[in-house]
Parts: sequence; structure tokens; C-alpha cells
Amino acid sequence: MARLFEHLPDTYFFLKDEESRFVYANRPLLDRLGLRTVADIVGTSDHDRYPPYVADQLIAGDRSCLESGEPLIEHADVLFDHTGRLEWFSTSKYPILDGEKKAIGIVGITRSYSNRQNPSFTNHTAEKTIDFICKNPTSHLRVSDLAQRFGISERQLHRQFLDLVKMSPRDFILRTRIQAAAADLRSTDEPVASLADKYGFCDQSAFTRQFRKLLGKTPASYRKSLFSAT
Repeated sequence: MARLFEHLPDTYFFLKDEESRFVYANRPLLDRLGLRTVADIVGTSDHDRYPPYVADQLIAGDRSCLESGEPLIEHADVLFDHTGRLEWFSTSKYPILDGEKKAIGIVGITRSYSNRQNPSFTNHTAEKTIDFICKNPTSHLRVSDLAQRFGISERQLHRQFLDLVKMSPRDFILRTRIQAAAADLRSTDEPVASLADKYGFCDQSAFTRQFRKLLGKTPASYRKSLFSAT
């Protein structure tokens, strides 16, 4: 079955065991991760190649699927492309069950929203909006402005976002800002107060509150943990 996914462009296929360790990844995924062979990924986990806050979110999706025995369909995950640009992906994961219906692993497919080929989403306004938001995380975007920009009502845009990424446009903008700010915390020494203003928060306390809500740490403690881990 795995061979079916070897030559599908921009489709990342993977198998994991019950501990979220990779058992297999197709060629496109290996290429994206800069790996030469399947042997280079076998036995590793997302923690071996992503920062903790990204890896934790990916593995949380694995745990949900394994523990419930139910698939996780079209789940929105944030990763970075080879240039370091923020990019949102759609991931579907299914539990692998043994003869006693116990989950013993995960099989999944991940695709970039910007590369989706599903005909039902052709010219989908939410898809265009997502790409715009990801490319402009420092813009002080309002949902009403985005709806007007792409020629759609706020209600329609809201409905399309729920259909496509299972969250509202407002939540998507917030999460994109937080993820982009986290990337800056990783790669620069820009003050937290400056980042709060850069990403459109009314003050540093509001930025800190939302950052901790989404990533489990304050911006300061997140940056400190990066330095202590090196």
C-alpha cells in the first residue's frame, strides 16, 4: 500500500508505531525533511526534527487517535517550509488496529493547504485567505477586511474556514500570529514587548496570555527553554 504514495506530489505519507516513532515515510516526506532513505527516519519522532511546541502538537494528534481508536480527519497543523516560512497543513490520521481492535500504530497523510488539489476546494476563498494570512502574519488583519478583499461575506468566510481548517478566521489569524512570533523567539533576540506590537496585540500582557494559552509557556519562558536546551 505504501508504494501507492511514493510518487504523489506534495502528499506526505507516513506510518508510526504506538509510541509515535516513524516506521515509514514516503519519498516526498523524506525529501522535505532532507533525508536520503527510509532508514534515516525509522525509530525517530517529530521531536527529532521540530521545535518542542510543534512536535508536542503533532504527537498530541497521534495520542488522540491512538487512545480513541477514531481517525483524526483534516486536522490543521502548522509547520515550516524549507525556507523557514510558516505554512499550514491538513493532516488525516487513522489508527492501525490489531485483531482485538487495539490501536498499535498510526497511518497518515499530510498536505499543504496551498497545494491542495481536491476539486471541491478549487478557488475556495478560504484557501486564498489562508495563504494571504500566512504570508502576512504581521499585518493587523481584521476578518471584515479579509472578507472585503476576497469578495465574500464574513458569514461565508467563517463557514468556509470551519469547513477547511475546523476553526474560525479569527482563531486562525491568532494562531498564525502566535506561531510566527514563536519563530521569531527562536531565531532573534527581539524583545517580547516589540513582538507583541509587531504581531498586532494591544499590549505585552495580552500577547503573553494568548501565547501561554496556545503553546503552554510564556514567551519569556519559551525563549529561555530554547537556550537551556542548547
